[in-house]
Amino acid sequence: MYFFSVIAKGQTWRNIAYLLLAFPLGIFYFTFLVTGLSLGLGLLITLLGIPILLLVLTAAYGLGAFERSLTNALLGLDTPPSHRLATPEGLWGRIKALVTSSETWKRIGYLFAEFPLGIIGFSLVVTTAAVFAAAVVTPLFYEQSWWFTTEPWLVDRWAIDTIWEALIVAIIGVLVGFGLTHVINGVAKLWGLFAHAMLGPSSRT
Repeated sequence: MYFFSVIAKGQTWRNIAYLLLAFPLGIFYFTFLVTGLSLGLGLLITLLGIPILLLVLTAAYGLGAFERSLTNALLGLDTPPSHRLATPEGLWGRIKALVTSSETWKRIGYLFAEFPLGIIGFSLVVTTAAVFAAAVVTPLFYEQSWWFTTEPWLVDRWAIDTIWEALIVAIIGVLVGFGLTHVINGVAKLWGLFAHAMLGPSSRT
């Protein structure tokens, strides 16, 4: 069945890998951009801010190219590269292209967006793994008092004290886990569409 075969597909695991990687990468991108842009804008009055801002923009453009390669490899995209900054002649031409190109600012927007999106993706993967883990251990440890019956939040609530109840919980957990795996693939597909729009060449390229 398609519902259960999703976990055997390679693309599912590549999607999971990307969502897990996006969390630390998103933190790094956000920290780098906020620090670099704040420092550059704060030092504009001394003119030292100009090279700092240009360095940040150049780095962001390169990080966008890295993300394009990563999303192509893990999310199954076919986003083409851009050579817009290599087109203008001379240093001034390249600086002008860097600052005025919509691709630069789209990539910066994508790098900023990866921080909250990375949190969502990471949380979804961890939750799915926890659901599967709970489904596996419930039939094995339902008789252990330390596992189910000593927790304060279980007082006056349904306690799992028979193998049949444990199996029911396990089955429900497995079904929920597979459902969340499909959600992971859906989120990754939407993320891929967003990445393709933000990291690909602009229509003027």
